[in-house]
Amino acid sequence: MKFSETMEKRWLEGDVEELYEKAELNCPDLITSNAKIHPSYFQCNPYYMQCFLRNLNKKDSSDFKFLKASFDSKGNFLANFKELKTKKSFILKFKDTCSKIRLKPSVYSASPKDGDQYLWDNMGQVVEIDAHYANIGEVLIWANKVNLKVSNRPKHAPSTELSFEQKKQFCAFKGGQLLQSRHFDAATFLPARSKNNFVYKFPYPWSKRKDALERLGEKNCSKIFSKECSFEQYEYHSTYGASWSGVYHSLGSFVESFDNKFLPLARFKMSSKDFDLNSPWHKLGLRGAEEPDRQIHIYNGEGIRMPKEELRSAFRCVYYR
Repeated sequence: MKFSETMEKRWLEGDVEELYEKAELNCPDLITSNAKIHPSYFQCNPYYMQCFLRNLNKKDSSDFKFLKASFDSKGNFLANFKELKTKKSFILKFKDTCSKIRLKPSVYSASPKDGDQYLWDNMGQVVEIDAHYANIGEVLIWANKVNLKVSNRPKHAPSTELSFEQKKQFCAFKGGQLLQSRHFDAATFLPARSKNNFVYKFPYPWSKRKDALERLGEKNCSKIFSKECSFEQYEYHSTYGASWSGVYHSLGSFVESFDNKFLPLARFKMSSKDFDLNSPWHKLGLRGAEEPDRQIHIYNGEGIRMPKEELRSAFRCVYYR
């Protein structure tokens, strides 16, 4: 296998030896130790790749030497190498092809309410969505390009300190846009066949039963990481709240912010680990707003009191092809 193919395979597969789990991945400036991190985090990850390449330099059997890492104008990871035999230098570029899901072409409906009020479709358009939250490490690459000072640790944690406009700027840098609320609804509501453009909704991503949350019992942190799960160590880049489409954190985990073309003020998924299971926020499609407004009650189909604390929200991006 050619060196470039070997490197591409490593980039796509990540930490296949599970060295992080064994506490044998020692690059403290790149990867925080002692955190609970899902193995998928290390796939298509420039920080893991740099750590791997540093260790490659320590092997006498290698015919190549890793010289330095950088990022291009679109945030793609660039690795400079030297072939020891010929003394020639070259660059390999790595693109993130691991983190997106493709939304099935169909007719969808936004908001938590059954009906035909917020219908839309993606026929003839390819829509790809980040499966996970944008993390601090990703944001740091963009921030360094635009000379914006942001937190740089821990790189695996969701980014929650950017303003709404900064989130949009980051997604533009990645070649996309801030995720639309309607796209998140489409990716998380269980598919239901529409009849005469009337779409039925199921409030939970794992069941069509209206009482699915009550039937969970005390807690089920894999389905919804709520306040009851606070005794557990949170797993970053996890598969909590998995949806039918492959998008994670459908409910629970972090408050998440979206753009919302149907109702711009309705921009927050409030279901999160800040609320216990009996909170009314734990239903798909419900949105919160920074300011009280009658329209948000109409959009949600019910009035729910917002918390008084300032909202710090995670986010992700959407891409159109």
